[in-house]
Amino acid sequence: MRRATFHILRPMAMILRLIIFAVLLALPARAQVLTPEEMLAYVPPPFGLGEALNDKGLYRVVNSGGAPAGYAFTTPPYAALPGFAGAPINTLVVLNRAGTFVSVRVVQHNEPIFISGMGEGPFREFFEQYAGKSIWSRMSIGTPYGGADAGASLVQLDGVTKATASVRIAHASIMAAAHSVAREHMQGRIAAPAARPDFEYDEALSWADLVEQGLARHLRITNAEIDAMFQGTRWAYSDPDAQADPEGLYLDLWLVDVPPPAIARAALDQSTIDQMTRFRGVAPTDEFLLLMDAGRHGPVSDTFVRNTSPDQVKAEQGGFPIALRDADFLVDLAPDVPEGTAMILRTDRRLGFNPAEPFTLIVEAVREHGFITPEIG
Repeated sequence: MRRATFHILRPMAMILRLIIFAVLLALPARAQVLTPEEMLAYVPPPFGLGEALNDKGLYRVVNSGGAPAGYAFTTPPYAALPGFAGAPINTLVVLNRAGTFVSVRVVQHNEPIFISGMGEGPFREFFEQYAGKSIWSRMSIGTPYGGADAGASLVQLDGVTKATASVRIAHASIMAAAHSVAREHMQGRIAAPAARPDFEYDEALSWADLVEQGLARHLRITNAEIDAMFQGTRWAYSDPDAQADPEGLYLDLWLVDVPPPAIARAALDQSTIDQMTRFRGVAPTDEFLLLMDAGRHGPVSDTFVRNTSPDQVKAEQGGFPIALRDADFLVDLAPDVPEGTAMILRTDRRLGFNPAEPFTLIVEAVREHGFITPEIG
């Protein structure tokens, strides 16, 4: 399988002031820490529990010979996201040294749908899906719309009917906690506190200013250039539109981080800014990214369903996937902004995304070869 990817790096410096903040935990971290004996009950054999690595309840996992084999931890000390009932969903995660989930098990929760509704079984089955999957993979909850795409890199976890909110919160907590542990103990770095715009600060900016100052990033790829990326593969001549118009634009992409007020006004119509403001009222830790494409690739495929994870773009920061989701806004652009198919994606800063640090947007170019059972590449 061959996939062409394009990377856009966000500038490290923003002209708008950023406030460094720490997300308040719903419960004190120490109250969620289990004893070694309690932890061991959740660690699957043949693994055992080694020494404590910090005061957040992180333990080294050892194999049957006593050699280091991974890490075990509960999620609230690292990502105490409030569940549907207000309290965090406490899960115990075991990772191997490569960042693959060995097991994920629920320790304690107050989710009404599983306590007094359908019972604990579906919740336990949901967590069983993580075993064997990697924290470095991009994951989403729910069955892919339009049929599974062999060319897509998105790992889908089956949700639980009537419990969408609970499983999404649990998933977000698991991934945020796992990434936090991996940054510190696999990459040897402690992530800086996330940043958010100072909404009290303002200045006059135009679209031209955003472009000049690197706050609006642009990438153009012609049909000839995308053809060249597939040369030497079986998909080299699988795009007749590219061969018919080699100078045509395959990708004409703009990316803007739009929450700061001055940037939002320069890029968006007031009606779209109002939607973003209302959404921020219920999700104050969400970051919004404006994506526009005037090429024939488009930001999403024809089978994409709104309010789900985008199927043709993904993002990474510090080697970790960023959980992107369509904000489901009706997007109108400000005057002087280039025309194109526009959408706004959102991601939760509590899950590890820091808008003040560089990140990479990756656009996947996927082709089919064959007619009856086409190969995807």
